[in-house]
Amino acid sequence: MDLENANETDIREEIASPLLTLLGYKRNSPNDILREESLKYDRIFLGRKKNNDPPLKGRADYILSVTGAGRWAFEIKGPNIELTVDDFEQAISYARHPEVAANYAAITNGHKFIIFHSSQRSNETPLVELQINSVEELATKLSGILGPAAIRRDCAPPAIDLERPLAPGLRSFANIIGGVLVYEYFDWKSSIPLGSQEQSIAQTVNRLVGTRETITGGRVYRDEKSRIVANIQWAVGREELFQFITDKGLVNFDYVSLNPEISTNSEYPSTFDVVGDIQIYEGEQVFDMMSWSSKTMGLDSNMTLRGQGTGYISGNVFSGAFQSEYEVTFPPAPHLTINMFGGGTFSVKLDDR
Repeated sequence: MDLENANETDIREEIASPLLTLLGYKRNSPNDILREESLKYDRIFLGRKKNNDPPLKGRADYILSVTGAGRWAFEIKGPNIELTVDDFEQAISYARHPEVAANYAAITNGHKFIIFHSSQRSNETPLVELQINSVEELATKLSGILGPAAIRRDCAPPAIDLERPLAPGLRSFANIIGGVLVYEYFDWKSSIPLGSQEQSIAQTVNRLVGTRETITGGRVYRDEKSRIVANIQWAVGREELFQFITDKGLVNFDYVSLNPEISTNSEYPSTFDVVGDIQIYEGEQVFDMMSWSSKTMGLDSNMTLRGQGTGYISGNVFSGAFQSEYEVTFPPAPHLTINMFGGGTFSVKLDDR
């Protein structure tokens, strides 16, 4: 930027003011701008204890306040000022002031934009140090740390959770933000010969090997008995299949662990079990994996699902191996039972905030 003959007022008007607008701040709004805020530093705050020690005063150029979440202090210097530790200390002292209680202290001279956390010392490496090429580019880079949405995400008062943690570093609950399950083997057997249908079933089972099921969300929490419960949401590519598993409650199966905490040791993994039953009735529309299309069920059937996943958590990723078994029986044909079983690996990413 061309800052020739510019002064501190120019930096305010040409950089600071448009920057705050682009970030989403506006005076007398939930994302408020407080200008020229007078601050008094009493002797206790400064470590001075004599009754006759006069209070010192300061004036913060900008205090940016996101209602219910957090604040940051913003100090402006002229372009001819080489920013020093003393300038950083001034900005940090405004952020730390009891009347401000900001999370960040920012300072600019039009050439550089520097951010400290309010807990840092002025001689430490700043969180952010950017060269300013344009206000638009600067706003884009800063939106992820100083934008109102970022302040709400990162600076809101912490949620207090006094229940037993799921694992070290986690709360007693956590949202699932993604994951994947990969089938490494799949097989089947029938209690009686199925003739020509056996080849079609075998082809379908073989197609399942190597398939990846995407985990899109869910939640892990402790129930009223302090058991760890995982409710997982899956991505389903076909609308007919999604409708079928929704109608049958397959999206609501809970995976339950009786371990006191999720293990962090791969040699002693935690175990999650799932058991479920569904009924499919004659004449009902089902999704046929052999033809990959919807078809009408020819007779009543019952399916029992039994599954188990064992794994451990590292950071915020729970990973391990799984196995599952599906037993299908047909009340009109009690001599017929089809068993399908498979397994592979999985990883689940948790939101550890």
